[in-house]
Amino acid sequence: MEMTDKRPVRLEKWISALFLVILFCYPLRHLGRGVDLWDGGYNYANFRYPGTEYMDSMWYFATWTANVTGSLLGKLPFGDRMIAMNLYTGLFVSLLATAGFLFCTKVLKLSPWLAFLGELTACSLCWLPTASLYNYVTFVLFTFGCIFLYLGLVRERSGYLAAAGVLLGLNVGVRFSNLIQAALILAVWSYGGIKKKSLREICRQTLVCIAGYVGALGAFLLLMAVRYGISEYAAGILRLFDMTDTAKEYSPLGMLTGVAAEYGKASYWIKRFALALAAGTAVCAAAPGRAVKIKRFLCLGVTAVLFGWLLTHRFFYPDFHTYQAVYDPCVMLLLSAMAVSCLFLMKRNVPGEDKLLAVLELLIILLTSLGGNNAMFYCINNLFLILPLHIYMVWRLWREHGAERLLSVKTISSALVLLVCVLAVRFGNVFIYEEAGGARQTDTAVAEIPVLRGMHTGGEKAEALTGLYRYLRESGLSGRTCILYGQIPGVAYYLELAPALNIWSDLESYTWETMSGDLEALSDRLAGGAEEPVVILERSWAEYLEGTGQPEALWTETALKKAGLLQRFLEEFGYRRVYDNGKFAVYGS
Repeated sequence: MEMTDKRPVRLEKWISALFLVILFCYPLRHLGRGVDLWDGGYNYANFRYPGTEYMDSMWYFATWTANVTGSLLGKLPFGDRMIAMNLYTGLFVSLLATAGFLFCTKVLKLSPWLAFLGELTACSLCWLPTASLYNYVTFVLFTFGCIFLYLGLVRERSGYLAAAGVLLGLNVGVRFSNLIQAALILAVWSYGGIKKKSLREICRQTLVCIAGYVGALGAFLLLMAVRYGISEYAAGILRLFDMTDTAKEYSPLGMLTGVAAEYGKASYWIKRFALALAAGTAVCAAAPGRAVKIKRFLCLGVTAVLFGWLLTHRFFYPDFHTYQAVYDPCVMLLLSAMAVSCLFLMKRNVPGEDKLLAVLELLIILLTSLGGNNAMFYCINNLFLILPLHIYMVWRLWREHGAERLLSVKTISSALVLLVCVLAVRFGNVFIYEEAGGARQTDTAVAEIPVLRGMHTGGEKAEALTGLYRYLRESGLSGRTCILYGQIPGVAYYLELAPALNIWSDLESYTWETMSGDLEALSDRLAGGAEEPVVILERSWAEYLEGTGQPEALWTETALKKAGLLQRFLEEFGYRRVYDNGKFAVYGS
């Protein structure tokens, strides 16, 4: 009898161990696929060439911890290869998935199968390239901060509360806009109200969190003061606020309106879900306590009709190379998660610990979407706690057999979770980030360029990069500093060209005034005998500057004005086009 009791426990441990191994390895499935000229290459270039002599001081200081972390990873074995950097940065996703799984199974006692389903889905929905460490390190510290905050409040351990504050304070160094995460302190007051704690106890716990937060942030600022001087750091950070005049999507109002606009776009689907919920609830409300099996069948029928209609009206796109394959279902999932969380907070028979989870889920959803210019996309990339917690709450609702009136809520929310899980696994195995979209082809190896050995991308891009690499090597331009203009910042990393000024110069956040000052300083150095940088333009910009092409629809007025600065620089120092392969145009003097 004793042996029989132990077998299920032993089996569950083996299953959990297997799930942990899968969750650790799964984020590394695309190590050698995708050569991104935008965000991926841009971030790796910043890691390869850190410091204000290469980077715009505003972004260098605003994302300092992420840049230093990336630079340290580059010093590990084979850190000069992109495939190795993909491995090192991909481990941050592995950490998020395994930590979320352990929290759900060891602390919340959720079934390993349900926790695994949630974490596998969260990994599959990670659309951001792992090179974007200012996002992934943010997610890691924020996730662990939430876990420590939960443990500190539930177990009444001040050490955990202080640790949560420390992690959130350190997160400001990863991305300055993470300051908004201090709002997580609302969980302390919410839980205090739920458990009817004394005001004194709530204030004590609040002060413990604040002490950890202020201590970590103060230590970071002290490090900046010692290493760079507080005035230089402050000047870089203050420019963030000036930058929002041109890049309004980075302003606090722009972030809020961006999130609100995305939820507004979902109103079309919200109305359909609301109609189905209303119909199901009406069925359940009729004749309370009677014909329960018939009501269940009818609720399943309403759910089947709803999702059948959704799937035939492009609720998701069958093209998994695009975000639209999962975007609308994920937005509705987030709305469902917030609705179920609010339901948990209103129900009387829900334990205080579960109400705390509901508060944390609401805060994670709201705070993750702020701090960047990608609205709901950040939240979709950070479901490592949101999705398992939502599954846990829906599972708790199913355990309440007497909650007949919630039958429609349970069936529709469960169906939505299952749909997202199925779509996500397909999306995660097809979608490979390149140039803010999904790569259509990654079947061509880039064998000749040292940094890209082992990497695969589309044939045209591989040929263009290889041709550019050969020309620079044969003409003796390899190893020089570079000026890049257009959506090609990754060239600096892939071809090992240190930037002479901001490598993504056409970004709105890199202002005309800043570029003008940087070019003036560069001109002074060249006048003093410094080696001239090689100038590489995206082909469309080269044609525009030479008068043979027209501005493209996505080019902004600021980008056009900055292109004028670059044109005057090229004319002043006698640059001319010396190479063109249809994608890149090289200028030398």
